[in-house]
Amino acid sequence: MKYLINRVQVYSLYFLEYIKHGEWAAIPNAFLYMFTRKSYANGKQMTSSMGKFETRKGTLDFQYINYAYEIEIKHFIEKHPFEVFFDIGACLGEYSIWLGHKGYTCLAFEPVKESYDMIAKNIELNQLTHKVKAFNYGLGREHSIEHFQLNHTNPGASKRVEKSTSETRKFEINALDDVFNGFGLNPKTKILVKIDVEGMEVEMIKGAQKFFQYFDNITLIIEEKLSGESMIRDTLSNICQFEYGHVDNFNIYARKLS
Repeated sequence: MKYLINRVQVYSLYFLEYIKHGEWAAIPNAFLYMFTRKSYANGKQMTSSMGKFETRKGTLDFQYINYAYEIEIKHFIEKHPFEVFFDIGACLGEYSIWLGHKGYTCLAFEPVKESYDMIAKNIELNQLTHKVKAFNYGLGREHSIEHFQLNHTNPGASKRVEKSTSETRKFEINALDDVFNGFGLNPKTKILVKIDVEGMEVEMIKGAQKFFQYFDNITLIIEEKLSGESMIRDTLSNICQFEYGHVDNFNIYARKLS
């Protein structure tokens, strides 16, 4: 019963957000997706409390840009003090656009070219080139070229696979340790990192050991449903001391201890 009540509350927030911004077509699209697990979105420019967005036909982009989507994560971010946001696995760039509007410096990393192109469009659309920078590569343990299985309905769920098929594409991966010095941030910068890399979380963490050790004030939001919370915590704890907690059913936070 508690789960059902929670779902009703969340979907009500979704619909109120669409109504608030006059995005009427998104309402039947949301209902259709709930019952068919298919997206009937036409793909167009949309507005939400997070900004203006170009969206893709037949995808869940119309859902990603709704403030109610992953609302517990947004509430966590809103309560947390930081200066620079690292958006690792950025998809449409919705978090970076939202936080760019709030005045934060945002760095968005997305290996899938089609999604990266959408981020670039949305940065321009929102006039945030001075606040949001996008990079067309993913973050992992080391530099590599990886096969990704594309999810055309839910682009945020595209993930690395071992073998090439007709549904895979090759994309670039780098280690955060190899690139972060180029961002010109000092060790006292307050950093918030959101990590959603579809099962590559542990590899991404292993490729960011120097990054975690360099900054004094760093907090991570990590999706753990594919890699597992215990594996993520063990990997982080071998690098620095962190305190841990839950953001929502799928995401934990890790805050570096001084």
